[in-house]
Amino acid sequence: MSNTFAGVLKFRNFYKLWIAQITSQVAHHMLNFALLLHIYDLTKSTTSISLVLIASALPSVIFGPFSGVIADRFNFKKILTYTNILRFFAVLLLFVVKDNVLGILEVIFAISLITQFFSPAENASIPLIVPKEKLVATNSVIMTTMYGSLLIGYSIAGPIMGWLSTEWLILLCALLYLISTWAVNSMRNYDQKEVKKITLTTLAKDIENIWSDTKGAIPIIFKRKKIFSPMMKLTAGWAMLGSFIILMPSFGENVLNIAPRFIGPAIIAPSGLGMLLGAWLLDRKKKFSIVRAMNKSFVVVAATLLLFSLYGFYETFFLSRLVSTLLVIGLGAGTSIVYISAQTALHLNSNKEDRGKVFGISTMFINLAMSVPAVLIGGVADATSPFYAMIMLSVILSLYGLRLMIEKPIAERETEIT
Repeated sequence: MSNTFAGVLKFRNFYKLWIAQITSQVAHHMLNFALLLHIYDLTKSTTSISLVLIASALPSVIFGPFSGVIADRFNFKKILTYTNILRFFAVLLLFVVKDNVLGILEVIFAISLITQFFSPAENASIPLIVPKEKLVATNSVIMTTMYGSLLIGYSIAGPIMGWLSTEWLILLCALLYLISTWAVNSMRNYDQKEVKKITLTTLAKDIENIWSDTKGAIPIIFKRKKIFSPMMKLTAGWAMLGSFIILMPSFGENVLNIAPRFIGPAIIAPSGLGMLLGAWLLDRKKKFSIVRAMNKSFVVVAATLLLFSLYGFYETFFLSRLVSTLLVIGLGAGTSIVYISAQTALHLNSNKEDRGKVFGISTMFINLAMSVPAVLIGGVADATSPFYAMIMLSVILSLYGLRLMIEKPIAERETEIT
């Protein structure tokens, strides 16, 4: 893994993007988990926690396809810089509304709206700043960074809130977005799009063209199996993660007997280590089938989640905590392999001109997947118990994993990374 990092981070622009990515993602994960805990403390309702994910998903539903088209039309570096600055100011608004659930949800909506334009530009930038033969290594670094950021953010958010205060955590997140802005702004220009002067006439024409391109992009992506299939698997993975995160405070408190603020170190941190392990395993493979890697990993994720859900049946066993930790590590490893494989497939199978559209629509699906299923799972948890909700989630994922193992799409069968 160290060789992979060294081989990819030697590209100066990617090194700067990597700094921007890790700082903004640590801020994102810290803020998300802190607000989940904060709203849970205010309401003691699993369903109310899911409102955080709904507020995050709505901008994607409304602007998802448009954001990708806009990313393809404007300079990627400028988009990344301006959106980071806007996120800095949006986070500061939390100082005003921190004790108002509706106000918190409105700020989450605003941050998610800004991020909706950041994500397609970030993902579409990668093939422009690293060679094609380094894409697998690059995506391994990106996913490792994402999981490392999740591990750090979710592990320290609760303790910071407990030892210092929510205000200090908000300030730290705002400062991290400023660092991310500096990193992006210091990149050499890598996007050679022609910069057009904006007037009322050109703006009206651009809006018309963006709408036309958006309508044309969606059916094309749906018809291209090599793009649509990995996009759906990536979406399914995020749906599982969103539901898992929603259940964690109540499942940890009621089944694992862990205080909600320590869910990060106890559960999220081991899953993050598993994600790093999954990235390391893929990095060691010189040649692998993207499809087989995704399909087998879904089975691993489903099996480990089901066994983790049954903790109440073996909690009296003296090694029960160790077993549950190992299961969460396996869950993280399988999840990371799904993400890395699917993301690489999208990079390789999308054209340079359409990459922003692909990742704009992908981001829309991911945000929908993290909110709608999570709301349903949260409702089941409140109506029955976190245990039954976790069992339902693992059974659904098991059925999906088994279906993938049986199904062998001809269009993907020969997709390999060397």
